[in-house]
Amino acid sequence: MSQCPPTTHPRLFPSLPSSGRELTWLKLFAIGLLTISLMACNVKRVWHRIWPQEMAWYQQDTPDSVLKSDLEECRSLADDRTSIGHCMQAKGYLLIPRAETELLSVRSLQDKGFDEEEIAEDLHWNKKKVMRYTDKEYKLSYIDSLGSQPVDILTSIGEPAVKPLIAALKDNYPHVRRHAAEALGEIKDPRAVEPLIAALEDPDSLIRRHAVKALGKIGDLRAITPLIGVLNEDPESHVRTSAAEVLGWFEEPSVILPLIGALNDENWNVRSTSAKALGRIKDRRAVEPLVSVLQDEDATVRGYAADALGKIKDARAVDSLVAALKDKNMDVRKRAARALTNITGQGFEGR
Repeated sequence: MSQCPPTTHPRLFPSLPSSGRELTWLKLFAIGLLTISLMACNVKRVWHRIWPQEMAWYQQDTPDSVLKSDLEECRSLADDRTSIGHCMQAKGYLLIPRAETELLSVRSLQDKGFDEEEIAEDLHWNKKKVMRYTDKEYKLSYIDSLGSQPVDILTSIGEPAVKPLIAALKDNYPHVRRHAAEALGEIKDPRAVEPLIAALEDPDSLIRRHAVKALGKIGDLRAITPLIGVLNEDPESHVRTSAAEVLGWFEEPSVILPLIGALNDENWNVRSTSAKALGRIKDRRAVEPLVSVLQDEDATVRGYAADALGKIKDARAVDSLVAALKDKNMDVRKRAARALTNITGQGFEGR
C-alpha cells in the first residue's frame, strides 16, 4: 500500500531566493498540491478503516449460497457500501474479519462431527487451509474490532481469541472492554486470570463487575484474594454484590470470614447475596452471624439468611428460626418454616 506523502518534500518546496522569501506562486501551487494529496490519503485511510479489505459478512449456520443471495439482493437495492452494509445488518449479518468467519465455519462443521477432509469438501477448500484452523496452536492476531462483536461470537471463536481479547481489556472504548471481559469468562482460559484481575481496577464499574463474574466462571484460586478486596472496598454496591456471589462459587474456607463481614454491608443486596453465598458453602462458622441477620431491617436479607441456615442444618439456629415464624413478612415466615423442616425433619408449614 502506498504511503501518504510527508508534510515537507524537496520537490514540493524547492529552494527559493533568499531575498525576502516572499510567498510566490510556485509555493502556493506546491501547498495546494500537497493539500490535495493529503486529503486524498486521509480519505483513503478512513475508507480502509471503515471497510478493511479482509472483512467478510457472517451469520451463524447460514450457508454460503444464502449469504451470496442476500448480498446480491442488498447490492440490487443499494448503490453504495454504507447502504449495502445497513441492508446486510438488517438481515442479521455481522461484518467481521475474514479469518474469524473461516474459523467459525470450521468450528461449526467440527461440532457436527465432520473430519478435516469432509470440512474441506463442504467448504470447497483445500485440506491445508482447513488444517490451519483445526490446529490447536492457531491464534488470531490482534484485531481492533474484536471486542465490539457479540459475546456469543467471541465465545464461539474460543481459544484463538484469548490473546486479542486480553489486549481488548485495555481498549479506549468501554463496550469493547466489557465484551472482552465477558467473553473471556465464557471461554475460561486461565491465561485471562491475571489480566482480568487487573481489570478489577477499571474506572468503569460495569466492566469491574464483568471482570468479577468472568473470574468466577474461570474458577482459578488466584482470583480469591483480589475478589475479597472488591467485596470489601469497591465503591459500587452492584460490584460488591457480584463479588459476594462469585466468592460463594469457590466454596473455599478462606472466603467465609469476608462473606460474614459483608453481612454488615450498608447495601441490602450485598448483605442478602452474602447470606446466600454462605448457605451455598455450608460452613458452620456462619451460623451465629446468620442468626443475627434474621433481625435485619430488610425482609429480603432476612429471607436469604433463613434459607442459608436451612442449608447448613445446624441445630443452633432452631430457636431463632422458630421466632422468625412470626416475622411480619410472609415470605420470611415461609422460608423460616422451610429451613426448620430441613433442620429438624418436622413439618412447620402453616404455623
